[in-house]
Order: sequence, then C-alpha cells, then structure tokens
Amino acid sequence: MLIVFKKKPIVKSPKPKVTTVSKRKPDAIALKSVSTNPKNVVTKKKVMKATPKSQAIEKKSQADSNIGRSIRSLRHIKGFTLKDLAEKTNCSESLISKIENGKAQPSLTMLHRIVHSLDITITVLFEESRADRGVVTRAGDRSTFNIDKQGSRLERLVPPNLGHLLEGNLHILAPGGGSEGVLMHEGEEVGFVLEGEFELTVENITYILKPGDSFVYRSELPHSYRNPGKTRTKVLWVSTPPTF
Repeated sequence: MLIVFKKKPIVKSPKPKVTTVSKRKPDAIALKSVSTNPKNVVTKKKVMKATPKSQAIEKKSQADSNIGRSIRSLRHIKGFTLKDLAEKTNCSESLISKIENGKAQPSLTMLHRIVHSLDITITVLFEESRADRGVVTRAGDRSTFNIDKQGSRLERLVPPNLGHLLEGNLHILAPGGGSEGVLMHEGEEVGFVLEGEFELTVENITYILKPGDSFVYRSELPHSYRNPGKTRTKVLWVSTPPTF
C-alpha cells in the first residue's frame, strides 16, 4: 500500500511541467517573429527620411531639364544643328543631345563653352526668381544652380538681367567639386575664401588658399579651381563683366 501511494504523485507532477513548457514555446516563436518586424519598421522610417532627398533629386533633375530645353531653344534660334554646336564646343553630338534632353548635367566648363558658342550668358539659361529683382536678397531666397556632379552650387549675390556691371556669386564647393576643366573668357575676377580649402590654378600655377586668403586675376588667363579637401568650401566671388 505504501508503494502505490508514492508512485501516484510522481506521475501527476511532470504533466503540468510539460504543458507549461509547450505553452511557452509558441510565445518564444511569437517574440522572434516580432523581433524581425522592426526591420520593416526601420525600412519605413528610412523611406520617410529619404523623401526630402528624393525631392531634391527631383528638383535637380527638373532644373537640368529646364537648362537643356533652353539650350535647345537657343540653338534653334541661332540656326545651329547638333553637329554645329558640338563642333563649336569641342564635344560629341550625343553629349549635346543628352544635355538638351535633361539626361546629362553639363559641367561649369561645358556651360561656358555652350553659352560662348550661343553668344549669351549663363544667366539666360536659368529661370529668374522674384528674389532676383530687389535691392536686398534675404538668406535662403537667392537663386542657385548646381555646377558639378559632386553637388557644388552657386548662389547669386547680384541679381541677373538687370544691367549690372558686376557679377557676384557665393561658390559652395563639395569635396572634389569645382570647374572640372579650364576656363578662359573676357574680364577680371576677385575672390575671398570664407570656409574650407581652395585650390586655384592660373596659367598652370596652382595655389592653395585657406580661409581669409584672397585672389585676383584676368579672366583671359587659363584658370581652373576645385575643393581639394574633405569638407565643403565657400568662396565669395566677384567678376566683371557678368558671365553667369
């Protein structure tokens, strides 16, 4: 009799333990499935954060398209074929075609060659904003345009198309950005480095400038420039007569 009573509690006690373990296993699986879900949540957040960038890319693409349409329109007015403009700018017809269709962004050097061939200034290729018509232009209201693939841009300090004798721009150069080639045109230029490192080459002589340094040269001399550093560079640039 004593042996029978001792066996019954031993048989009953393992059963609850087995059931509790089996119930917890689904919970653990559920937790694992939840732990993988945050990846989807993060993906959604990344998409939301990337929206302003995508809008900026879209604006840039639209600006490139507008420039291309202006070039095509002015080329037709001048009576130039793609081949004519390609020969005058020393580039391929396919590149001119891509620029006109907004599929390629011309460098600053290429823009200079195009406008020189069309006998216009770069300003003609860009839409004029209302901020370009007053005496004072507030920060954030200045007309801007990109000048290279690195994301460098110019901010106009002197309103265009108003007959000014001077042209002033704030050059904001991304690392590695710059003229992407040699420039030569009529006039004189003076600049002041506000921020970052600036490399200027005039007549095959290269100068490295730091914040507070300035420069001046005749625009007819072959010149080029770039940002050789790892951070952005800001240069206050004034020239005459207007070329942009």
